[in-house]
Amino acid sequence: MAKTILILGAGTGGLVAASRLRRMLDREHRIVLVDRSPFYTFAPSLSWVMLGERKIGRLSRDLRKLERKGIEFITGEVKSIDVNARNVRINDTDITYDYLVIALGVEYSAEEVPGLNRAWTYYHADGAEGIQEELPKFAGGRVLVVAPSLPYRCPPSLYEGAFLLDHYFRKRKLRHAVEIAVYTPEPVPLREAGAEIGEHLLEMLRDRDIGFTGGVTMKSVNHEKKLANFHEVDPVPFDMLVAAPVHRLPYVLHGTGLIGEDGWIAVERDQLSTVAPDVYAVGDCNSVEIAGGLTLPKSGVFAHGQAEVVARNITAEISGKDPIWAFGGQGACFMETGGGRGSYIVGNYFTDPPKVHMRKPGRTWHLAKAGFERIWLWRWF
Repeated sequence: MAKTILILGAGTGGLVAASRLRRMLDREHRIVLVDRSPFYTFAPSLSWVMLGERKIGRLSRDLRKLERKGIEFITGEVKSIDVNARNVRINDTDITYDYLVIALGVEYSAEEVPGLNRAWTYYHADGAEGIQEELPKFAGGRVLVVAPSLPYRCPPSLYEGAFLLDHYFRKRKLRHAVEIAVYTPEPVPLREAGAEIGEHLLEMLRDRDIGFTGGVTMKSVNHEKKLANFHEVDPVPFDMLVAAPVHRLPYVLHGTGLIGEDGWIAVERDQLSTVAPDVYAVGDCNSVEIAGGLTLPKSGVFAHGQAEVVARNITAEISGKDPIWAFGGQGACFMETGGGRGSYIVGNYFTDPPKVHMRKPGRTWHLAKAGFERIWLWRWF
């Protein structure tokens, strides 16, 4: 009997799940992919866009072209999800599914922090292009790089931004006139990766004369007085504020009965199943427990791995086989450090404690990230 697999969200997790399912299942089965935007953008390279080293057009692909591969793509807004009726409303149309894969990621918000909406950000395409236009005008002062709250996507990206800005101002011979400081709720950098990685990153920041203040959450921003206000410390003056948005669960997922105590979709960590039959959640919208009372970082590499597992298990079930695939908590990501150099963070986050390693910064990892960008876009489009 033909099945309909509905995938909500065409970021990394949704794209991989749809592509894998289409390759493994007969064409009698429908693969339906939904996203509010018809364009996919390769987010790991947005920090390069910030510096003018990439154009958005190079990083974007038209999701509607997936139709030629047999994936039905719908540009639309998810209005409601009824897991009991196995029904999702997209715009004004109801779609009934046999399997549902939720990959809606996070919503960016500034409502929780007054004034945050006027901060610069490289966490989306428009923001990265905005910083690219602003940086040449900046002649000196204090630059704050801030995560206003936890969690936020790809934790190394905050530090990557600080390192790249450091190199940018050195290249312009302005570094002596620019103070750069990171403020984050994390008590130490990349706390999910373990104390050793955090201390190593602190040392890297010190070597580059980049300040670090951990354990602070942003309260508000006064742009007239150029003050960043935190709950735990005195107001911090700034001349340029670069901040991640507040990350929150997409509103449409509230009321589905899928949300756990921490406010994200609760999943079984091996197979990413939810409390609803035949409903899975992959990527940033879910919550996966790891050692120390923490949760798996929100990162594209984990969304990718989870989508592979879900796609294979759905295929097995439809084919009458046992769904034996399990997500193992392994992941790796690149972190640019400026000057054509980068680092590579790799490990297993399901061990206790996590076994994570950071490679020494070098040109090899920078070139590897550039290569990964090209391969990713070629492979999935």
